[in-house]
Amino acid sequence: MMAGCTRACRVKIEMLFTFISYFVLISIQGVASKGCEIPPVVRGTWFYRENGEYHTTEINGDSMTGRGNCLSSHHSHHVNYTFVFLDEQTTCYHCVKLFVRTVNILDKVESGCKTLRDKSPSLNSICDGINPDQQLISLFAENFVPVNCRSGLEGVWQFAYQNRFRFTGECSHPGNVIQSCQTPGSQFLITNQKFTISYRKCDGMSESLDGTVEFSCLGDWFVGKNHYFAVANTKESRKDEKFRCFLKNRDDDEYMGKSITPECNTLKSPEDSPERYRMTPVKSETVTPGCNLPLNFSGHWINTANIDADVYINQTHIVETWHPDIGRSRKTVYVCKESRDSRILLTRLNVDGCQKDYICYDIVPRHHNIIRYRKGLAMIKDDFHTVCSWTQFPAKNAWKYDLFLAKEPVPIRCPVAGMFRFQQNGDIKFQTRILGGVTDSPRPEIHCMDSVSSFQVCDSGQKEMVIDAEFCLSTDTYGRPMDIYST
Repeated sequence: MMAGCTRACRVKIEMLFTFISYFVLISIQGVASKGCEIPPVVRGTWFYRENGEYHTTEINGDSMTGRGNCLSSHHSHHVNYTFVFLDEQTTCYHCVKLFVRTVNILDKVESGCKTLRDKSPSLNSICDGINPDQQLISLFAENFVPVNCRSGLEGVWQFAYQNRFRFTGECSHPGNVIQSCQTPGSQFLITNQKFTISYRKCDGMSESLDGTVEFSCLGDWFVGKNHYFAVANTKESRKDEKFRCFLKNRDDDEYMGKSITPECNTLKSPEDSPERYRMTPVKSETVTPGCNLPLNFSGHWINTANIDADVYINQTHIVETWHPDIGRSRKTVYVCKESRDSRILLTRLNVDGCQKDYICYDIVPRHHNIIRYRKGLAMIKDDFHTVCSWTQFPAKNAWKYDLFLAKEPVPIRCPVAGMFRFQQNGDIKFQTRILGGVTDSPRPEIHCMDSVSSFQVCDSGQKEMVIDAEFCLSTDTYGRPMDIYST
């Protein structure tokens, strides 16, 4: 065909092939761009600090400021996203990994500029240079949407704080208070999305703060046992002073850390943070008692139903302190509200929380060193007929009582008196050294000593019980004694 064509015809055919090739290339690029649609969860205008400098970047449906157009993407559980961008001006390929922490916070790592000559761009070829230990950069949404603060911070605390970049020592003042109280059903949810920190100046510390700061909550997330949550200062217009990060730890209830820049990567632990808070929970509300508890309930007790919690009872209050872990404690205060027959309506206050609710106890009269009780379901309504209804107690007729045991029990008179002789017969297996557990029947080399078991009960004037049990002697194959076991 080309041989029988004139020079002008060949020129037209070459132009046609060039046009077709260009059209195919544009079509392929268009499909690639469309297949790399950036999800809405990471779109928006973001502010961050990196290498000591402040930046603002915008992510839309197919591009990112300073990184170019998106070529390919990958996601994991719609939370972790990996993108490959091409900056046509610099012919640089960028691999950007974004971790969605909350609707207002992203964490970012990237590879930097990478050029390819003989390879085609792909996720593996562009992203293989990212250091897995690279520091995460936190991106704060400029047009943020406040969220509920309860999952990040809730309660009222007095605190002492230390800012190692402003002053030495620790500023401790009774007026230093953190208040984050969430009100269920509040109108417009405004009170549920903010908390305040009140600072008071300390003597001898001229750089200590004096004033109240109000923060909007931007969300929280966990990295191992570290609990991060981000905030925005509602009264601050400067972006570098507006956004901050806080850090708590599941194993540390005493300290909380705060960043002094819009970064979360400066927080490694609450104790080593740029600004550190040493917090003490306080009750947010005082409730006036409406009834009295039985007089013989007063004293110190052990609640066997709550990890052997320490319980103190006086005429109107029950204070329960329990230890969920070594070095940690929780405290709950119950105030007597109303009592009828064996049921008592109590107001429950958590010291490290803001909300109060109501719970009903069905208590059996004290028997010596034991108080038996049943606990109903907690409710927010202050009504005896509702909270203390018998339907609020689980198990219905299969009543199961929990116990308060006296912490310092007083001995009582024994129910029987005298001296008795008895024989022991039972199905309790002898102990054994055989790996895998006890044997089905006693071994033949175990011989019981000839002794008489006696059961001596106190007389009318004593308050102790003595039991003498017979002992069995275990011997090895050579007849040597091994262990003595009590039956």
